[in-house]
Amino acid sequence: MYVAQRLLFILTLLLVSLHPAAAQKVKIACVGNSITYGSGIENRDQFSYPAQLQRWMGDLYEVRNFGVSGATVLSQGDKPWNCQAEYQEAIDFLPDIVIIKLGTNDSKPHNWQHAADFKADYLKLVRDFRTLPGSPRVILALPVPVFVPEKWGIRDSVVKNHIIPLIREVAKETRCETVDLYNPLLPFESCFPDKVHPNAMAAEVMVEEIYKLLFHRTGQHGSGRFNTATFAVPGTEYRSEAAGWGTGSNWMKQHEAINAIGASRRVDLVFLGNSITQAWGGEGRTVWSIVPELWDSLYKPRNAANFGISGDRTQHILWRINHGNFDKIQPKVIVLCIGVNNFRNNTAEEIAEGIRAILQALNKKVPSARILLSGPFPAGADPADPMRQQYADIHRIIRGFSSLPQVIYLKADEGFILPDGGLNYELMRSDGIHLTPAGYHRWATALEPHLKKYGL
Repeated sequence: MYVAQRLLFILTLLLVSLHPAAAQKVKIACVGNSITYGSGIENRDQFSYPAQLQRWMGDLYEVRNFGVSGATVLSQGDKPWNCQAEYQEAIDFLPDIVIIKLGTNDSKPHNWQHAADFKADYLKLVRDFRTLPGSPRVILALPVPVFVPEKWGIRDSVVKNHIIPLIREVAKETRCETVDLYNPLLPFESCFPDKVHPNAMAAEVMVEEIYKLLFHRTGQHGSGRFNTATFAVPGTEYRSEAAGWGTGSNWMKQHEAINAIGASRRVDLVFLGNSITQAWGGEGRTVWSIVPELWDSLYKPRNAANFGISGDRTQHILWRINHGNFDKIQPKVIVLCIGVNNFRNNTAEEIAEGIRAILQALNKKVPSARILLSGPFPAGADPADPMRQQYADIHRIIRGFSSLPQVIYLKADEGFILPDGGLNYELMRSDGIHLTPAGYHRWATALEPHLKKYGL
């Protein structure tokens, strides 16, 4: 059965790729509870995990969200998923792929008193989908962690020690695949505001794990690790004053504001990057500036634009390049400073690949622009800090990118590291990542001769 369904899935993908206009889209049903539904996520229609998965999968797929808040696997639970309207809707959808992410609400005491039925009820749910025409590929997602011993009756100990092992047994008996959403999310407690529901950033981690499983793009499957740093996707953040976004905004609004800059005025100089770049400030952005006088004196007269978005990683810059940031402008110079937000998720080699992909994308979009490649600024308190080691390894690689068309490698961090290897906190803020006003003045000094050289 499993071999047959895998062959069918591969054949479906082949038909879609050969005849995209005529073939039906591959349909993915996301079955689950409030975590699948997207409870607590601002703009859940854009940032719930199924909505993000749709963007990752592309136009040849149709992803639908069948999450029901409070839903259980247990048929004697207080809200069995297969007794909700979404159950029949998912069956009628006739999916090619089903992702089941249930179990969290089953851990509540009044539900878990029926624990003896959990496995049988889960097996029935799998069979309900497996017997549909086409015998869809069914993936069992292990529940995400709960970051308190108990909340609303939900108990992490039951999820971890009882429900997850039972789901693994179901997967073994039915020859379904499993995707682990528990262990990969353990480092992301800060992305669970109520300790139970993931925010949009944690949902992105879920999508990454699901995507890797769908295409077997992990070292475990012998096909090489999936490098998210080169995979163009939009950002997922919703922030406020802490990110310099005023009273509150989401990532997409920041992206749209940048697109509007190019549509409204001439742009000769672009600063492209994350929060370090965003803090330059500038016209057309609802972001605060740490050095407004420097921007007004040095860059505003040069028709500069700030294309920095707090939290951005290389993959988000790639998406922005492909979705409008440079469609209406032809800048003379682009200052690129990116990479530090990838440190937690990617190796130095992967981050460097992401930076190379950005340079190549910019060269195609604005081939006449000179690109001043700063890469990431120093991070980590001392040379033994893993972040400092990543920083050093990245720069060892990207200094060779000067061989790419129009790229000038500019390691603009002179003075940011003291002779003893420690950070210079006159130029760096106490978080060891962001710059002080003096740091921006030092950066500006390093940029100045290059800007003049290239006609600005």
